[in-house]
Amino acid sequence: MLNTTNKVTDPNGLIVVADASFIIGISLCEQWDTLKVLVETLIIADEVWKEVVERGEGRPGEKELRQATFAQRQTVSNTSAVTMLMATLDKGEAETLVLATELRVMNVFVDDLRGRKVAQSLGLQAVGVAGFLLFAKKRGKIRAIRPLLLQLQQKGFRLSSGLIDTVLEEANETL
Repeated sequence: MLNTTNKVTDPNGLIVVADASFIIGISLCEQWDTLKVLVETLIIADEVWKEVVERGEGRPGEKELRQATFAQRQTVSNTSAVTMLMATLDKGEAETLVLATELRVMNVFVDDLRGRKVAQSLGLQAVGVAGFLLFAKKRGKIRAIRPLLLQLQQKGFRLSSGLIDTVLEEANETL
């Protein structure tokens, strides 16, 4: 389990299924190396791969994901579950959550609030880029979150002011 109290239940390393927005956000704030240090296996659903690598050629996350030796592209089996979730989520988020349940991977990186709520309703542990940065700081892998959050905002990555305030407070950083 990934949470901000530094708990990882898999003693062999953190295994996570990630959505496109998370991959893009981590790339925008230039924390791909931090991700590689803290995550043993990054599982990517087919639709997320297509969004970031194929349709996102030349954009943030494309090169990093294409070259990531710790990333594994996987195909979802339960397409009807994906279709059901697409009533409220985009296809990449839906495939991410269904794939996590199929593989029994409890940790998902999803930035969209709706996606995180659906993940939690499925019994998954969900965090976005800000939550991952907090986790990384508590593990001693980054010094400060504030400049990274500002960098994300400056590059057009959407983060609510409430989320920023909460994360900075939990990180003991000034607003």
